Order: sequence, then structure tokens, then C-alpha cells
Amino acid sequence: MHPTTLYQEFIMEHQTPDRRVQQRCAKDVSMTCSHLNKNDEHIVTIRNYNKNGLYFESNEALLIDSFIVLRAVGAHEMENFGPRPEYPFQFSIEISDPEACRGYRSHAVAKVIRCEKVDTDPTRFGVGAKLLILSE
Repeated sequence: MHPTTLYQEFIMEHQTPDRRVQQRCAKDVSMTCSHLNKNDEHIVTIRNYNKNGLYFESNEALLIDSFIVLRAVGAHEMENFGPRPEYPFQFSIEISDPEACRGYRSHAVAKVIRCEKVDTDPTRFGVGAKLLILSE
């Protein structure tokens, strides 16, 4: 079974009431991440997002309060990056997706608000970020 399907089934089975004001889009999307004004791009996997923020997983830890740039990555670019997700996840939208999924942006600037090791994989970090600037 595809990892995205397993992740979505896990989320459905283990959902608790969501106290967030904004609805989230739980969709795996591969993007590049770099610090603002630096050339240190690496591949991350966006796990969910809404119009105010996002959660992603990375092989690299990020400092709290640092500013990052997230950018959609084309399949042809994946070979330019070192370690990457087992499967690159391209963005797609389905009619059945929640409205929050339509808020996806191919470029964004965000501020890191949390960074913790992922329980299931101690070599990966879960990062929460607040979206600051979105391109139209």
C-alpha cells in the first residue's frame, strides 16, 4: 500500500477533536525548504497545512524563530537533491478534498514555531511553521 494511503488511514483512525480554528488539509506534498537568503535547499514532506500554517517533516532540524522559504519541486529536480523521501509526493487536488486544500501555494515564506524529533523515526524532525507571505 502507498505510504500516503497508510498515513491518511492512520490519521482517520486516530483523530481527536480538532480544536484549531482553521480546517487543515492532510496531504503529503514534497517541497524544497531553505533558510531565507541562504542557498541550503533540501527536500521536506508537507504533511498538512491550512491558510495560516503547516506541519512538515525534514531530515534536518530547523531553529525556532528562523525564517524559511518553501517551494514546489518538479519531479525533474528531485535528482539534484541528496537524501529524499522514499516517494516524491506531487501536489494534486481532488473534488473530494476539503476546502483547505485549495489554499496550497507553490511558494511560501514561513516562520518556524516548533521543531521536534518524529517519534517513529528519530532521524526525522517534525516542524510546525506559521505562513507569513504567500504568492498568488
